[in-house]
Amino acid sequence: MLNVVTYPNIKPLRTFSDGSKRHTTITKFNDVLEEEENTINESKNDEKNNNKVNNTSNEDKDIIYTNPKTGDVYKYVDVADEKTPKVKKTSPSVSTTSASSMKKTKYDAYFKAAAKKYNVPESLLKAIAKAESNFNPNDVSSAGAIGIMQLMPSTAAGLGVKNPYDPEQNIMGGAKCISLKLKEFNGDVRLALAAYNAGSGAVRRNGGIPSYCKSYINKVLSYKKAYETAKAV
Repeated sequence: MLNVVTYPNIKPLRTFSDGSKRHTTITKFNDVLEEEENTINESKNDEKNNNKVNNTSNEDKDIIYTNPKTGDVYKYVDVADEKTPKVKKTSPSVSTTSASSMKKTKYDAYFKAAAKKYNVPESLLKAIAKAESNFNPNDVSSAGAIGIMQLMPSTAAGLGVKNPYDPEQNIMGGAKCISLKLKEFNGDVRLALAAYNAGSGAVRRNGGIPSYCKSYINKVLSYKKAYETAKAV
């Protein structure tokens, strides 16, 4: 026997979002149930669609296009979203121009004479000059160092340099200075350069090369190597 359940034809009360209860235009309870089921289904469909959109945007940013005439499928890649390839960082190197500019300067005769007189490599003298002033005889640092080899006035006077702006005197003074530093630190070029840059006292107090001198030393040695390579060529 088939049991048939009928619903009374009444207007039910419905609770709205504002909390109030008012009569609706719905005349049957099964309409209320159907409306609630539809609401739940719509909510689930919206959630699925949102997830689908999010997954598409996160996982596949490529755009697919099908030519309606030929049926060919094209894939467009948004290059703006592509990850930029990492560039391997390398240590600073001396350009060919710098090396070439060191190979021949207007003060070559002074560098050669100074290197011979104080038994210091010409490449080292030129590297110091390049790093200190870029061969500018009129260069004055914020600390007051003067000329091509950047001699402090008191240091210049102690080295017998009467006019630190004079290229020949300045280069001779610088050569004498680095020569004394090399002897003081038993031929250790790095320690000698640190002493040239910061003073022998700073090197001794630090028990070696001060951290703030390392960049300067590396620069000078890079120029030295570049000059020697350019000269060989």
